[in-house]
Amino acid sequence: MRLEPMNSTPDTRDPASATASTQERVADNPNKRGGTIAPDMSPAVAFSTLATPMAAQVALRIGSLCVSADAESPHKLRVVLRRLRSLWWAYDPLIDRSRARWQRREFKALADSAGQTRDWDILKHLLAEDVSTPHAFAALIERLDLLRGNALLRSRATIADANAEAMLTQRIASVIQQLDACSFDEPLTAFAANRVATAKRTLRKRLKRVLENPDAGYAELHDVRVAGKKVRYLLEFFAPLLDSSNEISVAELTQLQDELGKLNDIVSSEALLLAHADRLGEPGMVGDAIAYLRNRKDQHMQRANAEIRALNDRLALERPSTGVN
Repeated sequence: MRLEPMNSTPDTRDPASATASTQERVADNPNKRGGTIAPDMSPAVAFSTLATPMAAQVALRIGSLCVSADAESPHKLRVVLRRLRSLWWAYDPLIDRSRARWQRREFKALADSAGQTRDWDILKHLLAEDVSTPHAFAALIERLDLLRGNALLRSRATIADANAEAMLTQRIASVIQQLDACSFDEPLTAFAANRVATAKRTLRKRLKRVLENPDAGYAELHDVRVAGKKVRYLLEFFAPLLDSSNEISVAELTQLQDELGKLNDIVSSEALLLAHADRLGEPGMVGDAIAYLRNRKDQHMQRANAEIRALNDRLALERPSTGVN
């Protein structure tokens, strides 16, 4: 998806003043990922409570990305944009679905732009971890640094052109306006439980697809990762509203996500090397690096499958819950 400048996007409502003031209050707290909601809140207030601190985080991370070349800025920016996409999905039944889908694509495009830089950082880290032959990939890592620098410049330019901070403020204001205008008879606790149940249903289907298919590969595991991440984020968003006595825990989901994340890093790094092999020189060294990554990929595929079986067993212990879209 191509990121459009602000003056060409379809949604140009003036931002709510409350949104901006909330961003100012939390912008100096890099550890605050979202507010805490309560059962007596309206959908609009609950959404604003969750979204505005994350918008402040986006502004903070974009600021860091523009002035620093460190590896954490693009990573943290990508994470908070993923969380925003999940929050938009959670509220999907209450807002204009077509517009919300477009807005989630906008967030994904921004996250992908930050990811262009982050992917080089991951590749460098993985190659530096090879302790079997110290310094074997040192020359290759130096070449990767140059490509990483070019990717950082592209990330900065794309995000600046998108005017991401103003765009996100307007998107939040638009959703709040829609929520204020809608009729909502369901308790917020029931709405939250229903959305979590719907996300879990998708996760169960994807787990089943892997476990019942002996030929399941990385693509199927990646689908599990995406579904599991959505459940995890929803559990974090709606934690004060949920009966957690029977819920799978965020820690259990995180354990699976960590293993699948490592596998994703390796697969993405291999693809990055293959795509840029002709620009790196030293075909023998590039070939060795690809072989090294493929060996690690096989190891993590086995570990990921073990974690998937464990999570599936844990989900089977939960009480049945019906989620409807």
